[in-house]
Amino acid sequence: MKRMNVLAQKSQISIGIIGAGWIAEYAHLPSFMSIDNVSVQAIYDTDATRAGRLAKQTGAMACSSLSEIGQVPLDAVILCTPNHTHFELTKFFLDRGIHVLCEKPMTTTAEDAVALRHITQGTGTVLLMGFVNRYRDDIQELRSRIRSGQIGKIQICEVSWRRKKGIPRPGSWFTQKQLSGGGVLIDLGSHMIDQLLYLTEADEPVACLASIYSRPVFTQEGYSNWLGSFESEKVEVEDTAIGMIQFANGVLGKLHVSWQDDVEGDFVEIHLKGERGSLTLRTLFGFSDQGMYKQPHLLFTHAGQEAQYIPFPTKPDPLLAFKRQADHLVACIREKSQPGISVRDGEKVVQLIQLLYQSARKGLVVT
Repeated sequence: MKRMNVLAQKSQISIGIIGAGWIAEYAHLPSFMSIDNVSVQAIYDTDATRAGRLAKQTGAMACSSLSEIGQVPLDAVILCTPNHTHFELTKFFLDRGIHVLCEKPMTTTAEDAVALRHITQGTGTVLLMGFVNRYRDDIQELRSRIRSGQIGKIQICEVSWRRKKGIPRPGSWFTQKQLSGGGVLIDLGSHMIDQLLYLTEADEPVACLASIYSRPVFTQEGYSNWLGSFESEKVEVEDTAIGMIQFANGVLGKLHVSWQDDVEGDFVEIHLKGERGSLTLRTLFGFSDQGMYKQPHLLFTHAGQEAQYIPFPTKPDPLLAFKRQADHLVACIREKSQPGISVRDGEKVVQLIQLLYQSARKGLVVT
């Protein structure tokens, strides 16, 4: 353990961006650059050209090796690299007393997630998971109603994120199993499983059942690719996953995620059934321009009565959630506090994804 920065005596916070891809350039970078007394000092990418291009925009130092960025005095890094690198890179920075905001998933195995939790406990560093959708107004409104007891004790929570044509960068690391750890289940599923746990406060799982599917036919026509280029038609991982999770406290969780599905447009739907009624959120996460719901809304149904329709502003700005996430990390660093999204939260999501993949491979319920 080399050092811990004494930030109480340091007004300026130095940030490093690890991975110079789309999400770093268009979401994280503008969010942190908008915060007073926060500066981006280094851009790291194994592709020196990409690192240099982004560094030129910010005035930061471009780095293409860990030895280079290890020489830059940083307080925190934003980790935006392929999934298979998350464990080693997060460990590298945590061991040096540098705080980390890690894009989901935390790791690709439950064992690595546990190891990172132990490191944070030993160093006192912040490891904030990039569950950015928790910062959305619609999610906060939904959670507030649940916590107020509006529908009583939660019995069932169904979470869905389904896209019409939205495989992220076909042929890239997203669709190569060795680099991603899986397909849509580890991608969109990370966000939706976190929402399930966040909204229900469900405890330990006692049984998981899942199936995963891939369509052999893929065409570029009509494809919605907001993350970059179409690289090839080679997709090694599943494009659809459906699962069920029974929790020890009686909550039943249901999951349906898909990159390419027979739907009118992209959407997120979260339905919670409680003892006294139900709440359903219909919206869209992320940056897709093919949303199915023109007016995001919430439906509240008191048992046996007509549903109450509660609209939200059209086209909520996804960058607002990234800005709030950045503010949260900076506040934790300055106040020397742990984030509202705990390391254990990230670990639980990885554990459930691993159990669901095990069930899908075996064709059995796993416990």
